[in-house]
Formats: sequence, structure tokens, C-alpha cells
Amino acid sequence: MRYILGVDIGTQGSKGVILNEDLKIVAKTYMEHDYFQPYPNFYEHDAEKIWWGGFKQIVRRLLQQIDFSSDQIIGVGCSGLAPCFLPVDKNDRPLRNAILYGIDTRAKKEIEEINKVLGKEYILNNNKQPITTQTVGPKILWYKKNEPEKFKQTKKIFTTTNYVVYKLTGNYVLDHTQAAFFGPFYNFNTHSWDQKICNLFKIPYKWFPSLKKSIDIAGTITVQAAVETGLAKGTPVIIGTADALAEVFSTAAFEKGEVSLIYGTTGIIMINTDKCPIMKELWIVPHPITDNAYLVAGGTAATGALTKWYRNNFGAIEQAMQERININAYDLLSKQAENISAGSGGLITLPYFSGERTPINDPLARGLILGLTVYHTRGHVYRSLLEGAAYSFQHHLDIFKQYGFQISKVIACGGGTKGNLWPQIVSDVIGCDQFIPSSSLGAEIGSAYMAAVATGLVSDLKFIRRFVENKESRCIKTNYENHKIYLEYYRLYRSVYESIKEDMHQLAIYSESSIKKEE
Repeated sequence: MRYILGVDIGTQGSKGVILNEDLKIVAKTYMEHDYFQPYPNFYEHDAEKIWWGGFKQIVRRLLQQIDFSSDQIIGVGCSGLAPCFLPVDKNDRPLRNAILYGIDTRAKKEIEEINKVLGKEYILNNNKQPITTQTVGPKILWYKKNEPEKFKQTKKIFTTTNYVVYKLTGNYVLDHTQAAFFGPFYNFNTHSWDQKICNLFKIPYKWFPSLKKSIDIAGTITVQAAVETGLAKGTPVIIGTADALAEVFSTAAFEKGEVSLIYGTTGIIMINTDKCPIMKELWIVPHPITDNAYLVAGGTAATGALTKWYRNNFGAIEQAMQERININAYDLLSKQAENISAGSGGLITLPYFSGERTPINDPLARGLILGLTVYHTRGHVYRSLLEGAAYSFQHHLDIFKQYGFQISKVIACGGGTKGNLWPQIVSDVIGCDQFIPSSSLGAEIGSAYMAAVATGLVSDLKFIRRFVENKESRCIKTNYENHKIYLEYYRLYRSVYESIKEDMHQLAIYSESSIKKEE
């Protein structure tokens, strides 16, 4: 029997899995970690501890669960939160904590600088997406300006997956799919790093890794990596990709027009397409496995993060009950919200609690719960948070339709799909049924599937689709009475932001100034 190992390094936890030849799980594990917030809207990871250290811990735990030799593991796949920025010195030691993806909004001035120097039209023509908080380029410029001594010592720059792959294989490579988020230093038209732009901004071209497909083999486990992980020397390791893309792979959403909704700490929505339009609202990246195909995607800054914020600050009772009766605090909160009618009794939440990525690309946006009265309960507020995230998904679907993408199927995954309430709210808002596979899903599963394809354990993608689509999968049907109600709320959701965004921006400036004084 041959086996495949997949690991995902996430924002707040890491997961691992070992699959057999039939794609059945033979071992799995999870461990929590946290991010650092040295300042508001700064998000960082200790890469050596959380990325590489977390990977090693996950693998060790998995190997303790199996009764066969690690020699029988024929491939390793890794995915991770992305895109992140980690500089290392000539000895491959991190020079600072890694700066995380679009939730870290420190580089607002650098976004403006890049747009001013290059012009938004040039950027869209060459990068096929705007420069936003999700883009690595502005974070590189922030690093150059704010930490010049470390900048001078920098030899290479990494994101999560290729740091782990480098530790495993010694090879410095990255997939094109993640490289597309390194604008303006990645040229989408040539599928290569742009030396002209590197020279313009005085960023060393030699910093950037060689590029391949996500599903290509990056190299094999070195002697040192074998000692540190317990994996067998010579085991193939794929290049891998971002966590959201790996999670989509786990749903077998490979066909044109299929939409994936990921209910994670942040929300991700993407569609498979053969079109490559110039888009200012969303991201477009080369497909991780298919030639002449693309994924058009968007990401909310806070989805599951909203429910965690609410649980941590207003759910003390539910957390205490969780300890006593062993029922998840989120389930207890959902129980209070499920009997509330659509619209939460006249509430609208703008879910911009960490600024917002797509489609408004506004790091100064702020969260809002509008319509509160003394009538409203905690259940109303909690439901309104779930509805706010659903409205954001609908906003993305509107953009898909605006660019002429035909939606054939909606497939959902992520932690938020474990219960019934949130998926039902989303189906009712978007007016589309959602297919939720019953097989185990997740970025670690998707990474293992990708490794299975890369090593020949699985001969074609149809095998994965047959495995994922089974009789036990759920279909969340739209309640069209609720959908009619949500159409009106969604109209207000869109208009409220446009009406008050200037005031939001002013509040954001006040907030940053106030926090600096407190420090």
C-alpha cells in the first residue's frame, strides 16, 4: 500500500492528513497557533516556529498514528495562508516575522505609491488585478522603507508554502498561482518576474524564486529534513499552493463555471474559467493544474473571524456551557439565531471589521451593525453577522455576472459549513443551491490530492470527483421566500457603504491616531 501526506499551515491553526491509495484517511491531526498583532491591522507569524515548526509537529503526530513505515509515503503536499512576505538572510534565517496576507493593511501608503508611479491602467494590463492589501509588492516596499538595515541583509523572500518546501528540499521555487499576487513584480502576460519593475523600485531581481506549476515536483526530502521530520529521504515534494486553492481542489471543483465558497477565518469565493479579463475588483490567477485556464477569486477580510470576535467578546455564557455540556459555543450561538427571521429584525451588518479586500478593496473600511434597537437580542446580532458575510458573497457573484461568467454549480466548504444555519442563510441570500460534499474537505486534503496526482497515485481528476461526490453529500436548497426578503436587505447593504465610506475613512484615521496615543 502506498500513501500520500498533506499539510496545511493556516492563519490560526495547522492541519495534516495521510491518505491511502483509495484516498481514505488513515491519520489526521490539528494544532492551534495564533498570529501576532504588534499594532492594529498588523498581522504576523513567527515563520520558523509556526510554519516550519508547525509542519514538523504535524508530521510527527501523523507518523505516531500509523503502523507502517514512512518509506511507504510516496508524496508530500503542503499549502499555506497566502500570500505572505518573509525575508531571510544569507544563512536562510528569517530577518523578521512574516507579514501576512490581505488582513495586514500596513502598506496603504505603498499601494498609493505603486499606483502613482505605474498608473492603474498599466498595472491592470500587466498584472490583471489591482494592487491591494492582498498584494505582496507594497509590503516589500514597506519593508524597504521601514527596516532598511534588514533590507540590506536580505537574500531571499518567501511565502508560507515555498518556505516549507525549501526546508524540505533545499530548492527555491514558487507556483505561478501564488506568484500572481506578487504584483507589480510578477508579469501576468509573460508568466515571469519583471526585471524592469524590480529595477524601477530598486528591488533585487535575484530575491525572487524560480517558477513552476503548483502540481509540479519541487524536489525530494533531504537528509536533514528527514532527520527533522521523520519522513524518508528522497520522498517527492510538490510545489504546492495557497490554502484556499488547495481547499478548492479538495472539493473537486475543476469544471468551467463551478464556483467555490470557502467559509474560513476569511471568506474566499472563486470561479473556474477560460477567460482572462482585466479586472479591478477581483483577483485572477493561473489555474494551479490546468493549462489555458484561470481562477477568478475574491476574499473577504473577515468571515469566520466575525463569529470568533463575537464569541470571544460576547459569548462568555456559551463558552462556559461548552465546557460543562460539551456542545460547541458556536452551535449554541447558532441555536439562538436560527429562529430569528431573515433580515435579523431590521439589522444590516457591513462585515468590514478588518478593512475589506474584494470587491471594494478598501483597507480603511470599517465594520457596522446598522438598525439596532432595544428590541434586538444577541441572537439577532449574531444572525446579522452571518448575513453580512452572505451579502459579501453575493457582491462577488454580482461581479462574476458583470464580467459574463456563467455559474454552473456552487460548491461550499470550510468550517462554517459544519452547521446548517450559515449555509442556509448564504443560499437564501445568493439565490443558489449549494453543494456540500460529505467527504472530508480542507486544504490539507486538497494538498494530498494534488500530491496524489503529481506522483501518479491518482491517474486523473475524474477519480477524485467520483470520490468526493457521493450520496451522503448535502444540498442546501434556497428558500425563495427568504430570498425575496434578502434582495431588499442586500440593496441596502450595497447603498449603505457608498453613503458612509468617507465617514468610515475618517473614523479609521481617528482610530489609528487614538491607539498610537494610548501606546
